[in-house]
Amino acid sequence: MAFAGGAQAAIVVDGKLDEPEWQQARVYTDFKVTEPYRLEAQAAGLGTRARLLSTPEGIAVAFELEQSPAFKRVKPRLERDQNRAADRVTVAIDFDGDGRNAYSFGVDLSGSVRDGVLANENLLNLDWDTDWSSAVSENEQGWQAELLIPWTVAPMRGSDGASRKIAVYFGRSLGSNGETLAYPAVAPSRGRYVSGFEPVQIAQYRKSLLYVWPYLTANHDLIGGRTRYDAGLDLFWKPSPTFQLSATVNPDFGQVESDDLVINFDAVETFYSDRRPFFTENQAIFDLTTPDSGRLIHTRRIGGDADDGSGASDIDAALKLNGSLGALGYGVLAASEHGPAGRDYYAARLQYPLRPGLNLGWLGSVVERPYLDRQAQVQALDLSWKPNAELIVNAQALGSFIEQAGMRRDGLGAWLRINWTPNQRWRYELEATHFGDRLDFNDLGFQRRASLNELELTGVYLHRVRRAESTLASTRWSAELQARSNDRGDRLPTYLLLGGNLNYRSGDLVYLEASLISAGWDDLISRGNGLWRRSGRYDAEAGYVSRRYGDWAWSASGSLLPRGLGARPSRELVFGANWYPSEQFNASFEFGPDWGRDWLLWEGGRDFGRYARRGDFASLGLSWFPARGHELRLKSEWVAVRGSDGQRYRLSPQGRLIASGEARPDFDVNNFGLQLRYRYQLGPQSELFLAYSRGGIRRSQREGVDTGGLLDEALSLRDADQFLAKVRYRF
Repeated sequence: MAFAGGAQAAIVVDGKLDEPEWQQARVYTDFKVTEPYRLEAQAAGLGTRARLLSTPEGIAVAFELEQSPAFKRVKPRLERDQNRAADRVTVAIDFDGDGRNAYSFGVDLSGSVRDGVLANENLLNLDWDTDWSSAVSENEQGWQAELLIPWTVAPMRGSDGASRKIAVYFGRSLGSNGETLAYPAVAPSRGRYVSGFEPVQIAQYRKSLLYVWPYLTANHDLIGGRTRYDAGLDLFWKPSPTFQLSATVNPDFGQVESDDLVINFDAVETFYSDRRPFFTENQAIFDLTTPDSGRLIHTRRIGGDADDGSGASDIDAALKLNGSLGALGYGVLAASEHGPAGRDYYAARLQYPLRPGLNLGWLGSVVERPYLDRQAQVQALDLSWKPNAELIVNAQALGSFIEQAGMRRDGLGAWLRINWTPNQRWRYELEATHFGDRLDFNDLGFQRRASLNELELTGVYLHRVRRAESTLASTRWSAELQARSNDRGDRLPTYLLLGGNLNYRSGDLVYLEASLISAGWDDLISRGNGLWRRSGRYDAEAGYVSRRYGDWAWSASGSLLPRGLGARPSRELVFGANWYPSEQFNASFEFGPDWGRDWLLWEGGRDFGRYARRGDFASLGLSWFPARGHELRLKSEWVAVRGSDGQRYRLSPQGRLIASGEARPDFDVNNFGLQLRYRYQLGPQSELFLAYSRGGIRRSQREGVDTGGLLDEALSLRDADQFLAKVRYRF
């Protein structure tokens, strides 16, 4: 195993590698093209060198980047965690060196930063923001970057020795053509990513810290004419690398970050990620997922709508512990909401490496809901086994144990996933899932459905085009078969999903997707009021994503989506553009219509409506960075949908939808939201926010309204109209 040098002197993070200590660093030069996954050596004029050095303040990383005039420098100023086209370097570090979790740190040529947590091999959560340093500098030959990752950013197991084993990844992204150069040559699109990082032994230093963040907010309601003031406190204490505590009293989760607008008519709720600092900081140990995008811990539940329907719950206090005892990693989370309709949440997590490549975990959670006289408990065991570089096996067994009003309801589930990557061209995945019809982990988790037996088989083929004169660089083709039934034995529709990506040497991307869907029972659409025998159907999508062309980047897609009683699909078009007239200002636009003559909606019990549909959406984002530390952002979204020519249908006991001959009135749903936000960075993890937010949603039964009329009306919607000022400062 390689050893990275250590340095006693501090590194000045200024983007200039002028300290003599950098000569002691471990050097990495063998970068390969991994996006698209071609594994070609770095091209002439793109020499890339990374350095790794352990210092008393943290792990220091430097990049020396050659960039000839043949590769245009792309350096727009961006908000934190934006994934726009830009020249960027990234280092990802697995601090325990066991392939379970890693932390990613990226800096653009403009100085914009991006950080996130990598879990489950390749799942990147960008909601995590932490305190680290970076700087860049330019010259005629290229540019340089320095990053300093403090020892305190993450819990670390087994931290008593003079050295520790970590695993690292270095990446370089080109804004001009979208390519990524990486060492080692691993990519998130492959089966193995985090566990394929390069192991290295580094000198280890102990560091402790104690931070306190008081906050103050003033929220003025422009509709009611009232102003609400609030104050609270966040605390973070890390006395050693093996223990850290986060606590919050009367936390403020005001509308600093706005969610995307969604009009959801489906039986499955919309998933929203959590951007609240307390719940994103060092949350990786609780990031336990299930197939079908489920999560056993979904922190958006905490502070969600109260059980009495009175609106969002206030949180009195919350506490989080992370640490390790020898090889055993642990985490504890607790939160309590205010009032008689509030809830209490408790969760605990353990992880233990049985041997290299074999890890066992346990998670338990309890939610007390006194207003509903309900207690919900979830228990889960998970296993991760990586016997060699080609094979990854993950498995989980879980159960829910719920008592409500003296009634007991227990449910069980389990799943197994096997990833096999025999070579650089082929990857295969087998996934088997069983969820009992009483399994319910929604009190603190996110569960799309219960009562599921599913077998998935996936094959992915990657073709690298060797001819340098070809405009095409690589292609990626995939096929996935999903066979499903519910826990009562009803056969659900079988899916055959086909996909293809065409990556061009210019950086442009064309993608193709199609699904062939067999007939089968739909057991969700009626919300428990009977099964519907759905006919066979298909969907398809084709899209184009461009590289940067001057100040512009474009995207377009067209889709066929089955939304109705028959197989005839709706049509949807989406157009998008990003505009970069200067490094300090950028704009994004996206809009598109959808339309179809066959749209089926559940309207209660066994009643359904069948309509002609027209949907419209548009979004506009403007970002301006007038000076370092200052950001001004406008985010505006509009979503509208209309149903016309409606007919009532009723679900028969035999699972058929039968027309009643009764007409249904035309209706429309109109949703608009706007936020203008100013952010000033007062210091590390210290900010001043000023945000104006306005929006509303309206459902109407009427005829004759058109797209222009809905847009005019949307601008007048005013269910919420408020101004928020917030200051949060770290001591």
